Amino acid sequence: ESTRHSDAMQAITEYLGLGAYSEWPEEQKVQFLEGELASRRPLIPSEIMAEVRQPYGQVEEQPLLSAEVHEVLTTFATIAELPFDSLGSYVISMARSASDVLCVRLLQREFGVREPMLRVAPLFETLCNLQSAPAALRTLFESKPYREQHMVGSVQEVMIGYSDSGKDAGRLAAAWAQYEAQEKLLNIAAQYGVDLVFFHGRGGTIGRGGGPVQEALRSQPAGS
Repeated sequence: ESTRHSDAMQAITEYLGLGAYSEWPEEQKVQFLEGELASRRPLIPSEIMAEVRQPYGQVEEQPLLSAEVHEVLTTFATIAELPFDSLGSYVISMARSASDVLCVRLLQREFGVREPMLRVAPLFETLCNLQSAPAALRTLFESKPYREQHMVGSVQEVMIGYSDSGKDAGRLAAAWAQYEAQEKLLNIAAQYGVDLVFFHGRGGTIGRGGGPVQEALRSQPAGS
C-alpha cells in the first residue's frame, strides 16, 4: 500500500538526516527518487540493512525501525531472494502519484532485486486517485531515469480499481471515472510512445465490478 512505502522511505530519510519524506511535496519526492535511481551508491545505511536481516525485536539495542517499516523492507529483501519467474507485477494499492512507483523501484534496487526487476503497477482505486492518475503517469513518463533504466520494452502496467471507487463515489460515478481515466491514460501513453497494459481489478458482485464479461469488454474505451 502506497502509504506504507512512503513510511518506509521516511524512516530512511530521517535516519540520514534528510527530513520527513512523507511531508515533502510531490515535486521534491520525484526529484529525490530520480536522483537516487540515477546514483550508483546505495541509499540505505548498513545499520538499517542489518536490522532488516534479523527477525523484528531481536536486536539488542533500541530498534531503528517500527514493526510496520521492518515488514515492508523485509518484503523487498525476500523478493530479492526469490527466483525472478516466481513473481509477476508488484501492485501498489491506493496509488496516487508518480513517486509511489519510483519509490518501489528504488526499494527493489536497494535490496538487490535483479534486473529487469518486478513490473510496478500503480492501482488507482478511489475517485480522487482515478482523477489524479493522468497527471501521475505523465510525470512518470517524463522521468528520464525511470524511462531509460526501469521501463522494460516501453510497457507500463496500470491497475484500475472497482470496489473502492464504487464505495467512494457510487457505481455510476465510479464507472464514468474509470472510463474517463482509462481514456486519458491511453492518450498520455500514446504521446510518450508507451504501451499501456490495463489490469482490471473487477469480479464478484456488481459493486466490485462483476457482471457479464462480454459486456465489460465492450464498455472499455476504444483502443484499450
